[in-house]
Amino acid sequence: MRFCVDSTILKDGVLSVVKALPLRSSMPVLDGVQLLADESGVLLRCSDLTLQKECRLPATVEEEGECVIKGRIFSDIVRKLPDGNAFFSVDGQTLTIRCSRSVNQLQCMEYDEFPQMTFDGDDTFTIVFDRDKGKKTIEHTAFAVALDDARPALVGVLMETEGKTLSMVATDSYQFAKNAMPIENEAPEKRVVVPGKTVSEIGRMLEEEEGKAELTFSRTHIKADMGATVLISRLIDSDYIDYKRILPKSCKTRVLVDRDVLMESVDRAQLVSREGNNSVLFKIGPENMIVKAESVVGKIEDEITAQVMGDGLNIAFNPKYVMNVLKNVESERVYLECNSPINPCVIRPVDDESSFYLIVPMRIF
Repeated sequence: MRFCVDSTILKDGVLSVVKALPLRSSMPVLDGVQLLADESGVLLRCSDLTLQKECRLPATVEEEGECVIKGRIFSDIVRKLPDGNAFFSVDGQTLTIRCSRSVNQLQCMEYDEFPQMTFDGDDTFTIVFDRDKGKKTIEHTAFAVALDDARPALVGVLMETEGKTLSMVATDSYQFAKNAMPIENEAPEKRVVVPGKTVSEIGRMLEEEEGKAELTFSRTHIKADMGATVLISRLIDSDYIDYKRILPKSCKTRVLVDRDVLMESVDRAQLVSREGNNSVLFKIGPENMIVKAESVVGKIEDEITAQVMGDGLNIAFNPKYVMNVLKNVESERVYLECNSPINPCVIRPVDDESSFYLIVPMRIF
């Protein structure tokens, strides 16, 4: 195998596909990056058998061939190559990379066949949407995905399609996020659970170019084809919670407040709260709201101008969850909707009906 490729293009491609390398694998070959050189260029591929990413690079190929190189060391070396043309050649089990005055040699991995995920099936459908809208919807939802797999479905994002709308839902049982965006084609009424890692990777892919993007779903897989880069992932085969059943239908207390002011106040309060029970208290009165935190190191109490409708209320939260939501709201003002100190609090952007957030309070009384 012999080919020449621009080192800058190579860096971008390698750093993209290695996101699919497994943290731990029982198959040594999956720790590697597959390089395939043919008349159409060079294909890079990584897989952990749940997520696969591949990227095709323009290259001058003198001799076709393939090899698999340890992914971590390969990406580290490629990232530090000087700018210019990188010349690759394989002699036996040794890969040589020459770029400017740098010469690097790596041993190829021994393998019988590199595992490859395929995307097929009869029951498939595709949605088309704006890349920027897709990136923002993912960003404003995926932060709430659960980090442990005690409940397998919650480590994923629920994607619901109906008509010309795609909704995304994520929750870890303490924070909940739901966002919707328009799509350009009619889609069937479907519910699929996509792994959180996959959704984050799709979000990164959407940053690479502008214009339209496509996602294709089958009964068991999702595919994101961005041209030069293609992602294939298994779906999570587990039923998502019936979230609509647990969402509040009304509220006894509704507070209208400036998002930035509230976020700055909570950010200050958590400096003190983390030395205690890690809670921030919202004291909602008839004409204002007080954000309060107290611990062994001190006390912070901020009075915030707010429009309060309904009953007064004292309710406490883990400040991390409040900040997570407020950082992902673009509206200048938000509604806080509460029913009691122990029931979840809804946070809604004032000028965006497609977004809905919920935080479970802490019991400190």
